[in-house]
Amino acid sequence: MNALVLHVARPITLWALHFIAIYALISAACAPRAVLETDMMRAAAALATLAAGLVVMAWLVTARRRLKRLAPEARERPLAVAAVWSAAISLMAIIADSWPVAFLTNCSG
Repeated sequence: MNALVLHVARPITLWALHFIAIYALISAACAPRAVLETDMMRAAAALATLAAGLVVMAWLVTARRRLKRLAPEARERPLAVAAVWSAAISLMAIIADSWPVAFLTNCSG
């Protein structure tokens, strides 16, 4: 049962870390001192999005397989369903996090 709670929590945690990383990269590129070039920020954001997306996608596939193996009356079934939804929603959130980087033409305004 405790393992399933971790399966629910880890995609959300990875999404939160991805969110922080994307906005830290934007802040580093758009700060008055411009610690990063815009192209470097885009590359790092794309790499972070790809890595996080692939990991969450793998967790989603694993969660779906685990759910299919469970009997309909199993005690763990609600947490298995929550793990699938957690991974699916986190994957969509990771993709949505990268939109500001994709549409950021310059740092003014």
